[in-house]
Amino acid sequence: MEQQQQYQNQSPMQPMHQPMPSQQVQGGEWQNNLCNCSPCESCVLGTFVPCLLVGKTADRMRDPTMQTSDLLNSDCLIHGALTWFTGCGWIYAMMKRTEIRDRFQIPGSAVGDCCTSYWCPCCAVIQQDNEVKSRLPVAGAAIDNQYQAQPPMGMPSPPAQAAQHHSSKEGGATTPGVGQYQPQQGYQ
Repeated sequence: MEQQQQYQNQSPMQPMHQPMPSQQVQGGEWQNNLCNCSPCESCVLGTFVPCLLVGKTADRMRDPTMQTSDLLNSDCLIHGALTWFTGCGWIYAMMKRTEIRDRFQIPGSAVGDCCTSYWCPCCAVIQQDNEVKSRLPVAGAAIDNQYQAQPPMGMPSPPAQAAQHHSSKEGGATTPGVGQYQPQQGYQ
């Protein structure tokens, strides 16, 4: 009897609901390591075409959902042109790094941003992209492990062939099939 009472006193299991942060994370050190080159897509972009990753990061800062993202936006073109024509694309990446630090209140200095962007340009743009991803909330994103209700099941419609086959056995008179309009006649 004691066991039965113990089971009755327990509350039912609640579904797990882990909401994503509804506001951007402010302050603190960089959450992503400079030497962390994952995910693979960011590593490839940061190494071979860093201008695309700089543009993608700038788009993510403007719109965290990335719905209005362009592959070749103005940030990408500026970084690419500076890199191609002068070899100084790291300066634009440094400016973006400072912008990220200011926005998320990450401690550091312009000298640190300059050294990181000059000596480790691909690692710097990868870290910047990962940092923006981890600090900006995505609207409506939540991990929700609940069962979802299934839609109610309706009565299936009879196939049109079965209705026509049934009506031909009754002396050739056809009844309207599924989806056909039959005007109603009044009493006479």
